[in-house]
Amino acid sequence: MLADRIARKWDRRHGVDTAGSIQLGALNVVGPHRAMGNEAVCTSPRTFDFIMKSLPRDLHNHTFIDIGSGKSRTLLLASHYPFAEIIGVEFARELVDIARSNIERFRDPSQKCRALSVVEADAAAYDFPQVPLVVYFYNPFSKDVFDIVLMNLVSSLERHPRDCVIVYGSSSHRAIDWARPAIRETGIFRELAVLAMPGFLDAVRTIDYAVFQVQAAV
Repeated sequence: MLADRIARKWDRRHGVDTAGSIQLGALNVVGPHRAMGNEAVCTSPRTFDFIMKSLPRDLHNHTFIDIGSGKSRTLLLASHYPFAEIIGVEFARELVDIARSNIERFRDPSQKCRALSVVEADAAAYDFPQVPLVVYFYNPFSKDVFDIVLMNLVSSLERHPRDCVIVYGSSSHRAIDWARPAIRETGIFRELAVLAMPGFLDAVRTIDYAVFQVQAAV
C-alpha cells in the first residue's frame, strides 16, 4: 500500500518506528478497558497539518494531549507546532516503550516544541493538567470509554476554567456520529467550522473530523 510505504519512508528519515496498524489483543495494557480499545493507527503528516489549519492560531500556551497515542507519531507531528508541552496517554505498555524510544531519537530542525512525554495510563483514569489544552482523539476507543474521558475533561474544566480545544477524528462515520453530539451535549463546547478532509496519499484512511472549543464561560 502506498500510504504504508510513505509512512515507513518518513520513519527511516527520522530514525523512528511509527508506521503500521497494531491490534491490541496481545499487548499488556493498564486498566479494565482492553476490549474497548481500537487498533492503533497513526495520523498521517498531511492529515495532521490539514487539521491544524482548523485550530485557533495562538496555541503557544496550550498543552497538546493525544489520547491513545500509540507509537507517538502524532506527538512528533505536533512538535512542529509551538505548543507549551506535548503529552501522549497510552494504555499499552509495548506502545509506550516504543513511543518513548521514538521521542528520544526524533530530531528535526523544524521542531518548535521539545517537551514531549508519554504517560502509561488508562485514559478513563487520566487527570488532565490544569493548563490550556488541545485534546486530540483519533477514534482510540468505544463510546463507553469516550464518555468517561469526556466527563472527566468537563469536570476538570469546571473546577479549573481554562481554554480547551477538542479534535475528534475517525475513519468510521459511526464514531464521529456519536462523538460529535456527545461533545455538544456537554453544554460547554462550541463546534468550529472546518474544511472537509481531502484524500491524502500518505493516509491509510481518509478521516472525518470535528473541532470544538470551550465557550468563554465554563
